[in-house]
Amino acid sequence: MAQPGRWLWGLLPLALLWGTANLFVGDTIERDVGRRAVEAVAAIAGEAPGARPVTAQVDGRDVTISGEALSADGAARAIARLRSEFGVRRALGGLSQVVAQRPYSWSASRQGGVVTLNGFVPDEATAIANVAAAAAALPGLRIDDRQSLAFGAPAGFQAMTKAVLAELPRLATGKVALDDTRFCIEGRADTPDNFLALQAATALARDGFQSVPCALEPPVVAPYRWGVERLAGDTLRLTGFYPSDAARQQILGLLRRTFPGTIGIEDGMKPAAGEPAAFLVKVTRALGDLARLRQGKAELTGDAYALSGDGPATFEACQALRLQIAQGDGPDSVAQASIVCPPEPPPPVETLMPPLPEIPAPVFLPSELPAAPPPAVPAAPAVPLTWSAAIGEDGVALRGLVRDAPARAALLALARGLAPSAAVSDQLILEPNLREEPDYGAATGFALDLLGKLKRGSVSLAGAVLALSGEVANGQAWQELEAALRRQPLPAGLSLGTAGTAAIAVRPYVLSLSADRSGLTLTGALPDAQTRAALLALVEASPLKGRFNDETQILPGAPAGFAAVARMAVTNLLRLDFGSATIADDLVTLRGLTCRDLIKREVETSASTGLPPGYRMDAAIGLRQTGCIVDPPATCQNDLDALTKRNTVLFAQGAAAVTLDAPTERVIAEAVAILTQCPGARITIEGHANSDGDRDGFNNLDLSARRALRVRDELLRRGIDPARLETRGFGTERPLVPHGSADAKPMNRRVQFTVAK
Repeated sequence: MAQPGRWLWGLLPLALLWGTANLFVGDTIERDVGRRAVEAVAAIAGEAPGARPVTAQVDGRDVTISGEALSADGAARAIARLRSEFGVRRALGGLSQVVAQRPYSWSASRQGGVVTLNGFVPDEATAIANVAAAAAALPGLRIDDRQSLAFGAPAGFQAMTKAVLAELPRLATGKVALDDTRFCIEGRADTPDNFLALQAATALARDGFQSVPCALEPPVVAPYRWGVERLAGDTLRLTGFYPSDAARQQILGLLRRTFPGTIGIEDGMKPAAGEPAAFLVKVTRALGDLARLRQGKAELTGDAYALSGDGPATFEACQALRLQIAQGDGPDSVAQASIVCPPEPPPPVETLMPPLPEIPAPVFLPSELPAAPPPAVPAAPAVPLTWSAAIGEDGVALRGLVRDAPARAALLALARGLAPSAAVSDQLILEPNLREEPDYGAATGFALDLLGKLKRGSVSLAGAVLALSGEVANGQAWQELEAALRRQPLPAGLSLGTAGTAAIAVRPYVLSLSADRSGLTLTGALPDAQTRAALLALVEASPLKGRFNDETQILPGAPAGFAAVARMAVTNLLRLDFGSATIADDLVTLRGLTCRDLIKREVETSASTGLPPGYRMDAAIGLRQTGCIVDPPATCQNDLDALTKRNTVLFAQGAAAVTLDAPTERVIAEAVAILTQCPGARITIEGHANSDGDRDGFNNLDLSARRALRVRDELLRRGIDPARLETRGFGTERPLVPHGSADAKPMNRRVQFTVAK
């Protein structure tokens, strides 16, 4: 001890050794504590595919746990087990109960050179297998993997994703999708044969999965070919394409009516889109021409029509047929007509005889003069075309003028094809002096083709002006109608009336919405782009920002106030933990779950009282029995909601001042105590008002915002960090009870708190 400098210097290596040991040993201890904490909690909480795994963060001997448990009881027992684990001083955080994702949706879409995998999968292995299956099915295409893990996959999910991915190469563009135990294939097939194969695939139930109708379309081909050949032995061979199953049935029906009796049919037609205008009218004409031949062929290639074969057995009848076809050609130009006729018979042999003597002209006396010829009868003026057709539940009704019996028969055949199981009412009037323009067959055929796209409605012709009104069943029917009217020029020189398509509506007009933690999905119809933008803005201002899946179409016929109802539905869905809504014409259906009774009451009330006139609401919001997080922020939220329900009146009518009487002082103090329990959470102070202010000249939105600010000031005075507090005013938008009821004033004139999740 006589030389302290020496032994003090000797302590320095010991200090360094001690510090280094603590550094490495401390990390080792924390890793060991974290590992044991995760093992202990996971053993009790349980594991499930798609659930968030249990993780632990260790700070010294404080362990913060997070993840999902199979049950609320398991979550509570897991936290209790963690607190008893050796080496753990404090157990922080919490577990939430895993909730099965509903709907459990997954899809694979093909667009250009990219295949996009989207939706939920139960585990990483399934996600990797799906990527591999997509790459094997479509080699050379880029795979964009957007799959995410979620609990609740139906049985057989992985096998089903593999099966539907195998169908994706048959689509030129489109997607295959699963939705719980339903599957769908939609888009445009790349070949007619693949379209038929996809139709067969969707008709089969697979391992508990059922197909649902989707917009599956045949390929577009050009040139569009169709042909019918009359062979020996009364056999007819059909080749080429047909645009839809309904059109195919109409063609077969026309064929049997045109060739009555026993005939054989070889049907080699295949489905394809891209048919020329008035396709069925051209087919009807081709079958009629072919029926006059002993054998031959009629073919359509785009808009060109060719006819060839052996004509009638006599020269005169064959020449008459040639002339009749040429005169009836109209706008359907016969690019090639080759009808073989028998040879012309030789002229009759002249017999020679002596000339007859000349007979003098008769001489008439004045009383015997021949009568004057009758005056010429002027030709009847041409009659302009007036014609209409209507379709409904009772069938098809034809009214107006028709030129002759063959034209009537052709119209009736087309009308029966529109409604095979319904009656056709023939109220046509024969008028042989119809004007030549527009071409009767082409004009009425095109009009009936449009009528077939309506669920109910009518088409009419006034000269060459076409008018239509009625309802289409869905967006696909509307698109088909629009596409037919966009083709210019219209058949037979027709023009659309000034009303255009303004009198066409989609019925039912349906918008479906669903919201969960993955985002908000919209399907169905919207009236305009402004409504779509407004709904997107609501999502972007919510916790679901960036997760907006829009599968809607802009369609006509939205009922008045539809946009406002859609905004109301989105606003309420965004407040729930998850839910769905459907707007079908004037009926709004809202379903969902929330952990907060206050939100349940607000949503049910605002949904039923905030509708425009004429709408009906069916709202049922439930309280979640499982899946509510049990960590401190959720506890704070429950306590704050209970405080709001116990003490609804903080303000006098029309006032924003907080009078600090004893009850109010107690309420503010309770709020401060609750907020102290969750020091890291952000709080939104929400101000509300009842509807009396509207009558008394108050700006309720401004009043509610000032009330929220006043409560914020009181909380700041009591030490709450201002960075944690936000304020919003909602005016009368979110009543707890309907405005006008006995207890509406005190219940709706309130301030409440929302803890950020």
